[in-house]
Amino acid sequence: MTAKRKRTGGGGHLATSGPVPTDKSGRLSVLVEMRHYSGMSGATAMGAMREVGMAGFAMDEEFEPVPLRTTGEMGLTSTPETIIVRGTVRNEEAMAELRARPEVAGVWYDTPIAPFQFSHPHPEVKKNEAAGPCPIPPCDCDPATPKGTMADVATYLGVDKIWAAGFRGAGIVVGVVDSGITAQGRPVKAGETPKRIPRVIGGWPTADWGTESSKWGDHGNMCATDVLGMAPESQLYDLRVAGSGGSPGTISRALQAFQWAITQHQTNGTPHVLTNSWGIFQESWDATYARNPNHPFTRKVVEAINEGILVLFAAGNCGHTCADGRCGSETGPGKSIWGANGHPLVMTIAAVNKNEQYIGYSSQGPAALDANKPDFASISHFTGYFTSDSGTSAATPIAAGVVALLKQAKPALTQDACKQAIKNSAKDIGPAGFDPYVGAGILQAYSAYVKVKPPIVKTLVGPGCGIKTLRVSCKTVLPPICKTFVLKDCSPPIKTLRGPACLKKTLIPLCPPPPTLGGCPTLGGCPTFAPAFCTPPFPGNPPGFTPPQTWGWYPGYFGGSPWPPYPMAPYGVPYGFFPGGEQPYWGQGYDPASPQESETPESEQWGTEEWPEGSLDDPPQDT
Repeated sequence: MTAKRKRTGGGGHLATSGPVPTDKSGRLSVLVEMRHYSGMSGATAMGAMREVGMAGFAMDEEFEPVPLRTTGEMGLTSTPETIIVRGTVRNEEAMAELRARPEVAGVWYDTPIAPFQFSHPHPEVKKNEAAGPCPIPPCDCDPATPKGTMADVATYLGVDKIWAAGFRGAGIVVGVVDSGITAQGRPVKAGETPKRIPRVIGGWPTADWGTESSKWGDHGNMCATDVLGMAPESQLYDLRVAGSGGSPGTISRALQAFQWAITQHQTNGTPHVLTNSWGIFQESWDATYARNPNHPFTRKVVEAINEGILVLFAAGNCGHTCADGRCGSETGPGKSIWGANGHPLVMTIAAVNKNEQYIGYSSQGPAALDANKPDFASISHFTGYFTSDSGTSAATPIAAGVVALLKQAKPALTQDACKQAIKNSAKDIGPAGFDPYVGAGILQAYSAYVKVKPPIVKTLVGPGCGIKTLRVSCKTVLPPICKTFVLKDCSPPIKTLRGPACLKKTLIPLCPPPPTLGGCPTLGGCPTFAPAFCTPPFPGNPPGFTPPQTWGWYPGYFGGSPWPPYPMAPYGVPYGFFPGGEQPYWGQGYDPASPQESETPESEQWGTEEWPEGSLDDPPQDT
């Protein structure tokens, strides 16, 4: 339960008014941060914790203490490692007494948290119509009406193309930090929905994960469904922070859930991703958590990111055009993204619909902890678990599912690299460049995938075809004549060549033939290939060919043995010109130490098609 009263922040900050967490007897629910000095035994630490009862602190013996480690981020307090315990105190005077004790590093409210979804069955959950102008018109302020299906979202984002490339989330585990999930194969509690969510493999609390979701109106089920909608072969952890029975969702439960995820990651490398569609709606709920980067939970989020987990948070539903009723007067830019949801290191997600309309209640930056928020927008208002999955709550697990695909494509992907790939490929719909409504723009999943894991560039070396490069995707099947090729990584400039052996493919000859063979490259005895603008027959000079004036040299390799150096025109110098003003064939002058950037359109650079049977006998194809 909560009560309205005047209070001070956990670190001695300015007084504020708002809901103060209390237990059934009216005592304040708090978190106490105890100093845990190096070498202190667990028994000694627990004894010190119990001693603070002299200041009127009643410790919750059922709460497993959560360790905190210094992170060094954002100038956070450099203190000895600490331990968080939970309990109650009589009043704020008792909190001040606790804070003054030498073994206590801080005292914080155990603040209530809530989901960012409009369809949550709560009397305060209603939008404020026309509360402010639409910053990117037209705004979507109708969360009850879906603008497409889950499949439509996948198509819009280009997720279907990532699936076609072979990435559907296999091997990736996403932790859904939320109201809980009613999981297939688990003893679901009485009174829960009959719906069951697949692919849930574990979670926290360890005794009863996967058994309930109703505390926040099946909000966790919605988030789980949305993750699987984008990454259908991923697996899920159910991290229930909404509480159960009569207990509320609180920041202490979020602390424990994140600690479980960190410990699990240290054990087996999972979860890879954590999605969070919850937070606080007003600064007055807890001004210290809202604005202080040294708050224990915010530090725990940073610890998870430093551990290697990719972390996403919803921006919130307090955008000023049609804000959630729980936002009160705290809506719009600078007054709607609080606490860890806006930390510089997390991915903070705004909301649009698949028609690229800004959702008017999506919270707007600057965030309390970072002026450059949100990071990007994802899709909401579509048919998923509910008739209309809504809020930045739905947008965030959609983004998390995409992040799972990117993580599968590039297992070494880091938080910052993932965020930058998405931001640098986002579609801008607002004011040019970054804006406080959709950040860098709308998530474009396939474009981000190309940035994270571009198609592979290989050097093919084999008898009959000399040395050349082929830019292919990992799914490309080489023709039979290429089976003996040795693959070597490189990234040279490329040209589009044609020939019966490989049909229309993007290749570059690294070793053009000697001048005696003419200027139309034959790739060291592979006459079935030629530049697209070369005219058969091969080899030899096309009629009217002008020999080049300048040649460079490139030492080739064949079957592991050096070739005699082949002459090669420097980069940008033509081998020769065709009559009638036709396009020259430019020398590549490839230097492996400083590869040139390709100017070939992306659509011509790579593909996933197989070479068809019999292609070696097909006539040349036009490019």
